[in-house]
Amino acid sequence: MEQYTRLPGSRKRGFYSTTAPGAGESSAKPQSNKLRAIGELAGTDDNYVISNLRSDVDGHQLFNHQPRLLRHQYEGDESLVLVGFWGAGKRTLGLIASVALHREFVDFDATFERKTKLSRGAYIASHGPRAYRNMEYDITVEVLKTKRKGCVLAGFFMMADGRQCQLLHELSKTNPIIHVMRDKESILSSSDHDKEKLDHAHDISNRLCRQYSNFDYFNITQKLASNVIGPLKLKQTEQDFVRFIHSVFNQRPRLVRSADALSRSYTYALQVPSTWVNQSNVDLTELESGADAINLVFDPSLVEKKCSSFLSRQMAVLRRHTRVPIILDIHPHSELDQTRYADILQLALRQIPDMITVSLDTNYTLADVLAVAKCHTKIIGTTQLSDRWPTEKDSSQWRRLYEKANSLGCDAVRITRTSTSPLENLDCINFLMRVMAPCDIPVMGYNVGPIGTTSLCFTPTLSPVVLPSMERDGITLKQAQHALYSSFTLRRKKIAIFGQSLSYSLSPAMQNAAYRACGMPHVCYTAERNQFTDIDDLLKDDEIGGLAIALPYKVQFLSILDEMTPDAQDIGAVNTVAVDRRLDRDGTMKRFLRGYNTDHMGVRICVERNLSPANVVTSETSALILGAGGIARAAIYACYQAGVRKFCIFNRTSGNAENLAEYFRQWAASRTRSSPLHMAVLESLNAPWPSNVSQPTIIMSCRPAHEIGGQEPPAFDIPEQWLGSKTGGVFIELAFEPLVTPLMKQMKHRQISSRGWIVVDGLDVLVEQGVAQFEILTGRPAPVHVMRRAVREQYHATHGSND
Repeated sequence: MEQYTRLPGSRKRGFYSTTAPGAGESSAKPQSNKLRAIGELAGTDDNYVISNLRSDVDGHQLFNHQPRLLRHQYEGDESLVLVGFWGAGKRTLGLIASVALHREFVDFDATFERKTKLSRGAYIASHGPRAYRNMEYDITVEVLKTKRKGCVLAGFFMMADGRQCQLLHELSKTNPIIHVMRDKESILSSSDHDKEKLDHAHDISNRLCRQYSNFDYFNITQKLASNVIGPLKLKQTEQDFVRFIHSVFNQRPRLVRSADALSRSYTYALQVPSTWVNQSNVDLTELESGADAINLVFDPSLVEKKCSSFLSRQMAVLRRHTRVPIILDIHPHSELDQTRYADILQLALRQIPDMITVSLDTNYTLADVLAVAKCHTKIIGTTQLSDRWPTEKDSSQWRRLYEKANSLGCDAVRITRTSTSPLENLDCINFLMRVMAPCDIPVMGYNVGPIGTTSLCFTPTLSPVVLPSMERDGITLKQAQHALYSSFTLRRKKIAIFGQSLSYSLSPAMQNAAYRACGMPHVCYTAERNQFTDIDDLLKDDEIGGLAIALPYKVQFLSILDEMTPDAQDIGAVNTVAVDRRLDRDGTMKRFLRGYNTDHMGVRICVERNLSPANVVTSETSALILGAGGIARAAIYACYQAGVRKFCIFNRTSGNAENLAEYFRQWAASRTRSSPLHMAVLESLNAPWPSNVSQPTIIMSCRPAHEIGGQEPPAFDIPEQWLGSKTGGVFIELAFEPLVTPLMKQMKHRQISSRGWIVVDGLDVLVEQGVAQFEILTGRPAPVHVMRRAVREQYHATHGSND
């Protein structure tokens, strides 16, 4: 039976408080009680702990000792252990991890108080630091005997002495230990105790934790904007940390639906200097420029110049502001010896980047370091040529590089050369074309310097592009894409929106803005047709590369597809069709139609982004679906994929609601290993909420809000008996004509936000499904901020700003 510890004062259904300190919000004084304990341990009257700790540190030579090789690969059921200084946010992050991983949460403070009936500070005051240390050690040993698997442990090893260091040392061989860090100023400013002593203790704690942990995680202090709704204060922290811990156990979710970054489909790596990330006035939306990966260019000398958390903080910033893979590109300088280089690589691998660069000029002993420490990070072997690009006669040079890459366990190879002649760009391209086909790992190659621009444009895998604001330092993705389309290497596409009554569609403005931002000549336009058979004439256009299917053809289109994704088949409707042309056996070009459903993707993202941590999805979570049409199917499927298993449907025609419920009952029954699905129909607005179903924390309005066929949509209020969730929830309106629908007005009029409810309008869903649509039809990551801005601007330009 899973057990979860609830923070004092947290909401009844929540697993962790929406105001817990140290997890990302910038509260001023909530850590005083915890820091008082360390103030007692480091006080002037009894310096036992600090002096004893200092002797342990000196005895083990921890400050200067070469980092040990720590295993970074796990079966998946090992207990996750969070260590770090007071106020770093370990407890809240531990609760987040326990919910995400469905594990028992074991908190040291709660365990200590249950065992001793006293808090840390009270125990130290009553029994002294020595007795506290003995009790702390005994409790830790006892917990580790039974909690090595299937748990999340937080608060242990806070200020580890020699005995606890030995425990950590043994634990790190089998379990993932994450060193949680936070801005030191944020931690120390929350205490009135001696700042100098606390600063010293903070430094010692971080050094010890780094020595005996496997991973580093920087918990960003979140500066909340004035428009952030209370229940969502910890939402970004939750998303960041869940992404990190999934990487620890190799469960990385695919955050984009475009081509793989290491594929040969003309992918790009956005060059981000570490000095740029550290600036306070940069526009972080530049990171979403349409590139396939972020290449953090890191100078190892910064490790000595900056604090130990410098790299961890930069990785945390990138994770928060981008969805694409992160490459940690280490640029070793000539003075860096092999031992120090190995240390730098281990530091880098502790951050769990998606990819990391390793110099092929290093010696073979580094293979052992990488094999043990690399976790699930892919390795890109790099080298800079001093001579010309290898020709077919120079195959031995390439073979030596390839063998070295294999010996180091590289997943890809990157070769560069400083160009001195424009013709050398052709040499580079010829080399790539020759070696890529027979090679079983991706090969990147390009010239650097002003003359090497041509090779940058035509390198098919992770070609380097610069931030839009740094255009003088290289080429941008927009410029590189222009080159490919201008040379007819890539072909222009038309994307048609096929349906009826499309005058209100915002998709052309959204998609065309994204195409322009990424340097694509594609065009999105509406193809309003009254008959489904008109699709035949539309598909005769050889430039048609994709379709966005609108009402009423989402179900009818299934009949002419050559293939559809499993989710589209489950839902029974498509809204996106990729149009390919393939060479048939008789030598003719044959049209191939593949169908997708991105409606459910947009709905799910909006649910997960706006469902507060207090309302995390559990086996008891229920959703209320208003409507029973095609979009209601996508909404139910989205909630199912998010983990919801209990649904209630209300529709003015209850027979349609029952048909929808029965469809999903049978669908769930046909799936192997499927969890039981509870589907209920609410017959009328007077119907009580079913007693065997928890009050809904997800409400979806799947009804049109505008006039259809000359008839106004029926108006109704959501009954108060269906809004009984004590922790609120998320209300998502899937219509956006008008933007503020009658149901949204009702929810806001009831001051529903003060009860924990988050209201999401239909434009948010439109953007998210459009992002998935863009990535499927273009193969490129979407510039989300561009699309979001374009939709809002187009809507307000058409309807005015007061809607």
